[in-house]
Amino acid sequence: MTTFPCFPSTWSRSKILLATALVLVAGVAFGAETPPPLPPLTTVSGSPRLPGKFVWADLVTDDVAAARKFYGGLFNWTFREAGIYTIASNDERPLCGIFRQAKARSRAEAKARWFGYLSVKNVEKASRAVTKAGGRVVVGPQKIPQRGEQAIFTDPEGVVFGVVRSSAGDPPDFLAEPGDWIWIQHLSRDAKKAAEFYHKIGGYDVVENDLKGGSDYVLVSDGYARAAMRTIRSGNPQVQPNWLPFVRVKNLGESLASTTKLGGAVQIAPKPELFDGKVAMISDPTGAAIGLMEWSSDELNRGVK
Repeated sequence: MTTFPCFPSTWSRSKILLATALVLVAGVAFGAETPPPLPPLTTVSGSPRLPGKFVWADLVTDDVAAARKFYGGLFNWTFREAGIYTIASNDERPLCGIFRQAKARSRAEAKARWFGYLSVKNVEKASRAVTKAGGRVVVGPQKIPQRGEQAIFTDPEGVVFGVVRSSAGDPPDFLAEPGDWIWIQHLSRDAKKAAEFYHKIGGYDVVENDLKGGSDYVLVSDGYARAAMRTIRSGNPQVQPNWLPFVRVKNLGESLASTTKLGGAVQIAPKPELFDGKVAMISDPTGAAIGLMEWSSDELNRGVK
């Protein structure tokens, strides 16, 4: 495939096709000539930037209508269109976007997926750090009205992620409400190497985690745990490296029942040894994986200082 001759031989056909789709779709959605009218990340005057915090997410899928129906039914999200880009909100708070990739001949070739954007001080500097650390630039730095500047990359394992420097500052740290993002986890073939890569991009402190059922490493900024890095166990060959964002739900059992009714699937059911059975992984009808977390404590956002 001549479009990306610099991709190493370890890249699979599915990763090359996904990157191609992201270049074509995101290039249109976030092109300099006709950028979509994206909402600012915060409307609170004087909000500081919080480098390292994941502040936005996108879903790339071949069926936007099916995704809207599923997430609207499961999380009560509402939607509005901004050109070819769909913005999803929870309780009138914009929190993610959805855009379409062309339908591939097989689901394995260009799998639907979520990916997150982390806040950075300088997008150009982050772009240079990505390539120096072995990642790839998918969509270079773009200035977006009301939003700021952002870019999309892949890490050395081919996992898609974005960075953004918000012109309005970043959303403050607060306890997620049901339907909000509450956590994000990176599944990797080598969590230590992955943590080292993202440390170079986001300037994180990397904390080793030895808690039972926890992750191998935690990325920390400003005293807050921002993301977890977990090594994929050898017994799960079907699990591929990716970012897995989690949404807070009121009742995990009810949400899992709704998942199947709405056409999704439960990929990893709750396990007592994993956060007391309060987390699960599902996939939407288009194949994108997403996590669910039932949370009833105010401990989460006290940080790890």
